[in-house]
Amino acid sequence: MKKQKSLDRIFVNKDIRSREVRCIDKDDKNLGVMSTYNAIKLAQSVDLDLVMISPSGKNQTPICKIIDAGKYKYVLSKRKRDLSKKRRETAIKIKEIKFRPSTNVNDLRTKAKKAQKFLEDGCRIKIAINFKGREISHKDVAYDRLMEFIDLVGVAEMFEDPNMSGRQMTCMLSLNKNHNKELRQTA
Repeated sequence: MKKQKSLDRIFVNKDIRSREVRCIDKDDKNLGVMSTYNAIKLAQSVDLDLVMISPSGKNQTPICKIIDAGKYKYVLSKRKRDLSKKRRETAIKIKEIKFRPSTNVNDLRTKAKKAQKFLEDGCRIKIAINFKGREISHKDVAYDRLMEFIDLVGVAEMFEDPNMSGRQMTCMLSLNKNHNKELRQTA
């Protein structure tokens, strides 16, 4: 049996170790501060559980509610799932496109169309220009090829300058801010 982390653990009935609790009934009515024993008895009298909603802070009594513990756990797990889903949806995705300084213009056009689709889908693009052999001595050719690629994409702007790392020149592209305005105006 797995041990739950103390942050994820839900304290129900006998698990509540405090002497006094601030009790709330199932209709969200504040019953005031009472002993934990009396609060548990009150919850059992209506066939429900005493669940700790908020643990005690400095010089405060914990807040407990008379509800069904199973439903409460289900609601919490559903909330947690929704939050993680939203987090995944808002995460920025990075797509990588690789080519060499000697890549043909037609091949660049094909890659530029793909890059344009990625950008319009909300992704960022990492451009990687790989050097082989003596190509590394002609970084200016690679830089010109990179600028040509950005012109072919059309809706991209550099938000990170090209830099060298080993035998690779990398650059980050994002969607041009003016492009978003143009799309809204045409719609």
